[in-house]
Amino acid sequence: MKLLRYGSWLGAIVLTIALAGCSGDDGSPGRDGIDGTAGTDGADGADGTDGTGASASRDLPTLQGHIPMFPEDNFHGNGVTGMDDDRVLPYDVQAAFNNDTFFWRVSYRGNEGKRHEYIRYTNGAWQREGGDRRDAQATLDGDVQQGDQTINSTIYEQRTTIMVNDPNAATNVTEFGKFGCFLTCHNYSRHMPEWTAANGHDGKYVIPGDTTGAASGDIVLDLWHWRGARSNPIGRADDQNILALDFIANDGNGGDTGGRKGDSGTSVFTSQGFDPVAGPDFLLNPDTTSGKFAFTWDNFWETPFYYMVRDDALQSGPLSPNPGTIALADAVALGYAPTEGDTVPRRILRGGAGSRADITATGTTFTPLTPDSSYGVWNVQMQRAMDTGNPDDIAMVPGQTYEAGFEVHLWEYTTRDHYVSFPVTVSVGPNASADIQAVSVAGAGPQQGPNWDEIPMTRLDLFQPGITTWEFLTGENENLNKAYTNAQGQLVGQAHSGSGAVNSGTACSGCHNVLTSDPVAPPIFDAGPMEDLTERRGGIWEDTPVVTP
Repeated sequence: MKLLRYGSWLGAIVLTIALAGCSGDDGSPGRDGIDGTAGTDGADGADGTDGTGASASRDLPTLQGHIPMFPEDNFHGNGVTGMDDDRVLPYDVQAAFNNDTFFWRVSYRGNEGKRHEYIRYTNGAWQREGGDRRDAQATLDGDVQQGDQTINSTIYEQRTTIMVNDPNAATNVTEFGKFGCFLTCHNYSRHMPEWTAANGHDGKYVIPGDTTGAASGDIVLDLWHWRGARSNPIGRADDQNILALDFIANDGNGGDTGGRKGDSGTSVFTSQGFDPVAGPDFLLNPDTTSGKFAFTWDNFWETPFYYMVRDDALQSGPLSPNPGTIALADAVALGYAPTEGDTVPRRILRGGAGSRADITATGTTFTPLTPDSSYGVWNVQMQRAMDTGNPDDIAMVPGQTYEAGFEVHLWEYTTRDHYVSFPVTVSVGPNASADIQAVSVAGAGPQQGPNWDEIPMTRLDLFQPGITTWEFLTGENENLNKAYTNAQGQLVGQAHSGSGAVNSGTACSGCHNVLTSDPVAPPIFDAGPMEDLTERRGGIWEDTPVVTP
């Protein structure tokens, strides 16, 4: 089987599934949550329609998203995310706090996305499986400047993040409340037209000049990062931060030179190593999996052993007791020998420690909306101490108001293919002028949270930003005579007509709505809704434009 180019909105869903007997692609629940009608099962190996670009010169096993219940032609543009064409993702936010704990609850529709990366034994050797769609395409194209060259299959978790700025802190992002996460997105961020492998994996950062009181390397934003595969099975999230950074565009070291970092301490996941001949460092502990050292590749979407945890997380999370690990040498001593298709997770979940393990995800639920459970509603709940006492966390203080931006990554995509919100204000307690008001509830600790039925809900409309970088918004790209050409040979303009307004401090929402149907005009002037503009900026999972000579 082979990976195919996702040249159109989603040749995304046209990546061929390498599981014999899989049925057709998902249909779509209707707008505002009404389920679509189930289509007929597809024939083996004929899921979807081939993309328009070149296919691989070699066969690659592929898996993607477990979307095989409805015909592809009913999948896109009929409300998969709740809005036509998937340009906008409705996203509901609630917030509360008790005596010592702050609670977020965000709700949205999307894919289950609870699997990430794996190690599989095939044709006498072990190989890595999993990665996002853009890196998979870069692997097919042999394009080292567009992504990872080791991706055999598209298996990638879905995620949601909350970026928080404290405008009253001595060190903060000065105009985050106007421009939000756009301040962290740059020309050299991963999967942008000018990104190269030398820039490293993560290009998210804030320029020190766009901060108050920050030097290069200082923490300026708090990041609550919920991961569907690498944290949620054990009821945790990932506590991270964003740095102010003087980014060196071509440092040549190929490392992570970006500014999204984990807080101090130990993360709640790690990556195990493997040797193509010897195998992975760890297998599934048979004492926790009814005798299984690995699950079979052909059972990928049905196995309950799609993740594994170290001993300190065996009893953690909504699915506990969890599948544990056993060292390869110990498994061999018990008689293990690999057979074709043996598969184990590459990522191993663990208890974590220190500031990076501050956030729990107790109360998170997924409600399927399709017969195969691949698509549904996520209610993601995160809790953390109001004041952790850690310098890499923003304390949530009653009576104070903060600025926040929200993001969602769906359908095996990451980086610029995510959904983002315009920034909003969040008050801890009553504040009529805040966009979101966190409600005070009785009790203390993460287990004494709110009754969410009694907490007000704020609807945000998230959109895809595409290649809308901070340099584009401020007019720097135009001044540098930058030009990009998309896959259709069309010029992707780098002249932002609103750059003067941005530089004078006009917020994004002062010129743009999100929805085409929004009857309320922006307060300054109507420069077009993001729902319409996103495709012009390489959004909706379109090919990465290339730099025009």
